[in-house]
Amino acid sequence: MNIVEKQANLGRTLFEINQNTFQEIARTTQENVQKYFALNSEFGQKLPEVRDITSFVELQREYGETLWSNYQQAAQAQSEILKSAVEETGNAVRQVFATQA
Repeated sequence: MNIVEKQANLGRTLFEINQNTFQEIARTTQENVQKYFALNSEFGQKLPEVRDITSFVELQREYGETLWSNYQQAAQAQSEILKSAVEETGNAVRQVFATQA
Protein backbone atom coordinates (compact mmCIF):
# COMPACT_ATOMS: atom_id res chain seq x y z
CA MET A 1 0.00 0.00 0.00
CA ASN A 2 1.48 3.33 -0.97
CA ILE A 3 1.65 6.43 1.21
CA VAL A 4 -1.36 8.11 -0.42
CA GLU A 5 -3.57 5.08 0.25
CA LYS A 6 -2.31 4.91 3.83
CA GLN A 7 -3.09 8.58 4.39
CA ALA A 8 -6.55 8.21 2.86
CA ASN A 9 -7.27 5.22 5.10
CA LEU A 10 -5.99 7.14 8.11
CA GLY A 11 -8.30 10.05 7.27
CA ARG A 12 -11.30 7.73 7.01
CA THR A 13 -10.38 5.94 10.21
CA LEU A 14 -9.94 9.18 12.14
CA PHE A 15 -13.25 10.48 10.83
CA GLU A 16 -15.02 7.29 11.96
CA ILE A 17 -13.39 7.46 15.39
CA ASN A 18 -14.41 11.11 15.81
CA GLN A 19 -17.93 10.44 14.59
CA ASN A 20 -18.42 7.46 16.91
CA THR A 21 -16.94 9.35 19.86
CA PHE A 22 -19.20 12.34 19.28
CA GLN A 23 -22.26 10.10 19.00
CA GLU A 24 -21.41 8.29 22.25
CA ILE A 25 -20.80 11.55 24.12
CA ALA A 26 -24.05 13.00 22.77
CA ARG A 27 -25.92 9.85 23.84
CA THR A 28 -24.47 9.87 27.35
CA THR A 29 -25.09 13.61 27.67
CA GLN A 30 -28.73 13.09 26.71
CA GLU A 31 -29.06 10.31 29.29
CA ASN A 32 -27.48 12.53 31.94
CA VAL A 33 -29.85 15.42 31.20
CA GLN A 34 -32.80 13.04 31.47
CA LYS A 35 -31.45 11.77 34.82
CA TYR A 36 -31.06 15.36 36.01
CA PHE A 37 -34.65 16.27 35.16
CA ALA A 38 -35.93 13.06 36.74
CA LEU A 39 -33.91 13.78 39.89
CA ASN A 40 -35.27 17.33 40.12
CA SER A 41 -38.80 16.07 39.59
CA GLU A 42 -38.40 13.40 42.26
CA PHE A 43 -37.07 15.80 44.85
CA GLY A 44 -39.55 18.49 43.82
CA GLN A 45 -42.36 16.08 44.64
CA LYS A 46 -40.85 15.52 48.09
CA LEU A 47 -40.78 19.24 48.94
CA PRO A 48 -44.43 19.48 50.03
CA GLU A 49 -43.72 16.78 52.61
CA VAL A 50 -41.13 19.00 54.34
CA ARG A 51 -42.53 20.30 57.63
CA ASP A 52 -39.45 21.55 59.47
CA ILE A 53 -35.93 22.79 58.86
CA THR A 54 -34.35 19.46 59.82
CA SER A 55 -36.23 17.52 57.19
CA PHE A 56 -35.49 20.28 54.64
CA VAL A 57 -31.75 20.09 55.36
CA GLU A 58 -31.87 16.30 55.16
CA LEU A 59 -33.69 16.46 51.80
CA GLN A 60 -31.17 19.00 50.53
CA ARG A 61 -28.26 16.80 51.67
CA GLU A 62 -29.76 13.75 49.97
CA TYR A 63 -30.33 15.76 46.78
CA GLY A 64 -26.74 17.02 46.80
CA GLU A 65 -25.29 13.55 47.35
CA THR A 66 -27.40 12.07 44.55
CA LEU A 67 -26.51 14.91 42.20
CA TRP A 68 -22.79 14.51 42.96
CA SER A 69 -22.96 10.74 42.50
CA ASN A 70 -24.68 11.13 39.13
CA TYR A 71 -22.08 13.70 38.06
CA GLN A 72 -19.23 11.36 38.99
CA GLN A 73 -20.79 8.51 37.02
CA ALA A 74 -21.29 10.76 34.00
CA ALA A 75 -17.73 12.07 34.13
CA GLN A 76 -16.37 8.53 34.43
CA ALA A 77 -18.42 7.32 31.46
CA GLN A 78 -17.31 10.23 29.28
CA SER A 79 -13.68 9.84 30.26
CA GLU A 80 -13.86 6.15 29.27
CA ILE A 81 -15.28 7.15 25.88
CA LEU A 82 -12.48 9.65 25.35
CA LYS A 83 -9.82 7.22 26.56
CA SER A 84 -11.07 4.66 24.06
CA ALA A 85 -10.99 7.25 21.25
CA VAL A 86 -7.40 8.21 22.08
CA GLU A 87 -6.34 4.56 22.10
CA GLU A 88 -8.05 3.90 18.76
CA THR A 89 -6.44 7.02 17.26
CA GLY A 90 -3.02 5.96 18.51
CA ASN A 91 -3.44 2.51 16.98
CA ALA A 92 -4.53 3.99 13.65
CA VAL A 93 -1.57 6.37 13.51
CA ARG A 94 0.88 3.62 14.50
CA GLN A 95 -0.43 1.42 11.70
CA VAL A 96 0.19 4.14 9.13
CA PHE A 97 3.75 4.78 10.23
CA ALA A 98 4.69 1.17 10.94
CA THR A 99 7.45 -0.07 8.68
CA GLN A 100 6.77 -3.23 6.78
CA ALA A 101 9.28 -6.00 7.35
